[in-house]
Amino acid sequence: MAKTKKRADGLIERCRVIDGKTRHFYGRTAKEVQAKIDAALIEASTRRDRGDPFCEVAEAFWRAKEPCIKYGSRRGYRHKVELAKGWFEGQGMREITSTDINRELMHMAAQGYAYKSIAGQKSVLSLIWQYWCAEMNGDTNPCTLLKLPQGLPQKKRRAPTEEEIADVKAHPEGFGLCPAMMMYAGLRLGEVMALQKRDLAGGKISVTKAVVWHSNTPVLEPPKTASALRTVPILQPLADVLAGRLDDLADDDFIFGGARPYTKSRYENAWRQYCISIGRAHDSGKRYKTGKTSVTGEALYKAVLEADFTAHQLRHEFAGVLVECGISPVVIKELMGHADILTTQRWYAEAKARAVDEAADILNSYFTNQ
Repeated sequence: MAKTKKRADGLIERCRVIDGKTRHFYGRTAKEVQAKIDAALIEASTRRDRGDPFCEVAEAFWRAKEPCIKYGSRRGYRHKVELAKGWFEGQGMREITSTDINRELMHMAAQGYAYKSIAGQKSVLSLIWQYWCAEMNGDTNPCTLLKLPQGLPQKKRRAPTEEEIADVKAHPEGFGLCPAMMMYAGLRLGEVMALQKRDLAGGKISVTKAVVWHSNTPVLEPPKTASALRTVPILQPLADVLAGRLDDLADDDFIFGGARPYTKSRYENAWRQYCISIGRAHDSGKRYKTGKTSVTGEALYKAVLEADFTAHQLRHEFAGVLVECGISPVVIKELMGHADILTTQRWYAEAKARAVDEAADILNSYFTNQ
């Protein structure tokens, strides 16, 4: 029963508990106040039937989740939340079925999105419903009944070619130390950029931190996962590359950057220039003004060159070598800093498949020559 009182300003105030919350209603007349209470009761009943509005839940989820996500992942998460809000705007949580979600994921597949993107979108949707159930008294999660569309394309980073690997091995000078770190120690780029001289001691590399670029600014953060905290042996090829290279650095100096790690733009330029110097760059199709003009007065442009491969692809090469050498998946997991053995097993299977292809080439060549 609503409690009624007359306020000093002449308004009538009534309090009513709706869905466990005390709400206050105001009006000039008792009839006006009652109309507002009736409207609120209808709205609450509709909300119970439909569930909380999806967009409200998604925003509440994001406010709780954002502080827990590493900086480099926030943009991707936020994009997925916004995409889902666009799909289900105006709908309640209980109105959205697994069929509705599947339809949107199928639409993503029809647009050419790869397996990883669609799986990530489904994962974020499931997290939103989990948040609703745990924090807002929700009672269902349609994502648990959902399977991803079949036959989705899976994009994979290609492994460097044998020729590219040979060029990297032949040019360890200068910035060539960076790709050597990736190729002979399997470090992630952020881990390489965070290395200080003191992290290389006793024939081992201690991986305890990583550089994450906030826009262009390098920020030191803990590694990607707890499993990424590891010690990696300095293999002989890397020891040869390192010989005498760190003598002029103080213990606290960063191997790449000195007193401070490289900015993102400095790294990108260094990598591009390195790839150009070893003949592993191509015309990106982009042009920039040189600031000069031709004899006819027209602005002159220069081609923007792009590296043929990324530093991260050399980490993949290290994983492939570990498999080829017969190192057990458990040890590979530790050396690579994988959080999940399934990731290691995927690498293992991929490297084995490559070995089978190479064996087929050898056998075909043998039988052709016979």
